[in-house]
Amino acid sequence: MTLPLEVALSYLRARSSRLVSSVSLLSISGIGLGVAALVVAMGLLSGYQREIRENLIGANAEVVLFPLSTTAEADPSAAQEKVAKLKRVRATAPVVYQSGLASSAATPDGSDVVLKGIDPAAERRVSRLDAYLPDAERVLTRASAAGRPGVAIGAELARLLDVKEGDTILLSVPDNTRGAAALVARSEPFRVARIFRTNFYESDAELVFLERQVLRQLARMPGEANVIEIKLDTIRDTASAARAIGAAAGKEFSVTDWRSLNTGLFSALKIQQTTLFFVIGLIVAVSTFNIVATLVMTVNEKKRDIGVLTALGAEPTFFSRVFLLLGGLLGGAGVLTGIAFGALVCWVMTAFRLLRFPPGVAEIYFVSYIPFLVRPVDLAAIVGFSALVVLLASWLPARRAGRVDIAQALRYE
Repeated sequence: MTLPLEVALSYLRARSSRLVSSVSLLSISGIGLGVAALVVAMGLLSGYQREIRENLIGANAEVVLFPLSTTAEADPSAAQEKVAKLKRVRATAPVVYQSGLASSAATPDGSDVVLKGIDPAAERRVSRLDAYLPDAERVLTRASAAGRPGVAIGAELARLLDVKEGDTILLSVPDNTRGAAALVARSEPFRVARIFRTNFYESDAELVFLERQVLRQLARMPGEANVIEIKLDTIRDTASAARAIGAAAGKEFSVTDWRSLNTGLFSALKIQQTTLFFVIGLIVAVSTFNIVATLVMTVNEKKRDIGVLTALGAEPTFFSRVFLLLGGLLGGAGVLTGIAFGALVCWVMTAFRLLRFPPGVAEIYFVSYIPFLVRPVDLAAIVGFSALVVLLASWLPARRAGRVDIAQALRYE
């Protein structure tokens, strides 16, 4: 242990005046509360971003390929074979997407929906289907003598239609037959075989899963699929993978990925997180004023000690290091306390799912529940920022300690 650190610890353990002790506790508490607020705020926004990202990828694939026209040259099946050979592509799945209307006996006016026709085995390879729709093969069935075809609908859509599992809904889609009159709709009753929840409001309020061939027949779609979903080896650098997929598929196709579909949302969240960090960081900065007060009063209280040590040969820089270390110890105690308290708050909020939204609010924030995610990179940024402001706050009193006049300090000795 170095001598400046030993002296700083002795000052910290010494029985100072009540005023100095009170201000020391206030400085530690103030920094702790500011750091805890930063941890909770960063955990909230990091968890929100992860929840949106995982729900986006969970209900859909990372990259989506679709034809720009319905000509023979734009054959999704041929493009799927080309794309599947690319290095970063792990799996592909043909899918039928169709906008439509869902209605029920309780809600005859219905609600706008997006119908997604899938082959469960193939869809499972490109998305997290089992996370919210396990046993999809038993759920998404075709019509039989035993009953109507089965579909799966989101929990919010079930609430809007006022239906439960086993009830019947009517699905209406445009007729895709070539040469068919515009705005001609085809309707068919379906059995609600499963009500799922992804925690992503748009999916839970609009998405309807059907067996792919069932949706093709309902919409009279000529091709096997109108979208190819693609699973990559990693979600990092998705943009370059999407460009390679587009080049392999050809100019008749367009490629989009989960990030480009939500560029504005993720950019806004990043700006919001950075801004919130510095705004709440002001709490930590203001709390360091108590450290300044503590160190200034300690310098005044320890003038005689400073004078004696100076007379024994201590350099002025020695006292600057002592009070810088003392300020660091006070600030470090506050930072550690704040991180522990903030992490505890994040754990409680996540474990008990305390941050849940009703349907109306969930529609605004896109998710019905937000977990708190404490990331090491966020903690490193918080510790670095806190250490910087504590160092700046300690510098002026430490500089003052190094300039104490030895004659004045020993006048009454």
